[in-house]
Amino acid sequence: MASDKWNTENAQNYGIDLLISEQLRLRELQEDDLPFLTQWWNSPEFMALQGSLVLPHPVNEAAALFKSRSLNRGTTEGVGLSITLPDDTLIGHTALCDYNAPARSAELMIMIGGSNVGQGYGTLAAKMIIDYGFREMGLNRIGLTVWAYNERALRTFIRSGFREEGRIRQAGFHDGSFHDKIIMGLLAEEYFRK
Repeated sequence: MASDKWNTENAQNYGIDLLISEQLRLRELQEDDLPFLTQWWNSPEFMALQGSLVLPHPVNEAAALFKSRSLNRGTTEGVGLSITLPDDTLIGHTALCDYNAPARSAELMIMIGGSNVGQGYGTLAAKMIIDYGFREMGLNRIGLTVWAYNERALRTFIRSGFREEGRIRQAGFHDGSFHDKIIMGLLAEEYFRK
């Protein structure tokens, strides 16, 4: 939308469209979110998909991680938002972190927890935070890394427009085997072209 067409109504609609869809909302992290987020973060099945070790973190350290990613002091430091259903039921967290100002880039992090996994919410939330990153933060590139065996996440990121940019071969070790980590990225020009 061109700035010369902006008025109060357009500005308000833009704000709503960025953070609210029919299925999901992105909102600030609340203290009540932390017990759920830290429980999901420390679940062994999640650790095997995200971390380099299946090893629970102290709850206060996991909570501090979510808080640090969700300070939202301005788009130049990154943003972190809780993902909820329209009735405010918490289902996950997403962030654009590791902001690099000269390159106008950030790294995408997303976690859907509990029984909400596999319901398509990850793709919807990824698309919402990507939209926020390009339309509100003015990012040029959003990147991420994902384990090659995390097929569900790979499908989500491909559906969201990401492309494989490379691999870090045998970057992780689980269950007696080495595993590749895939580097993925999405550029603003690719995002706006679709």
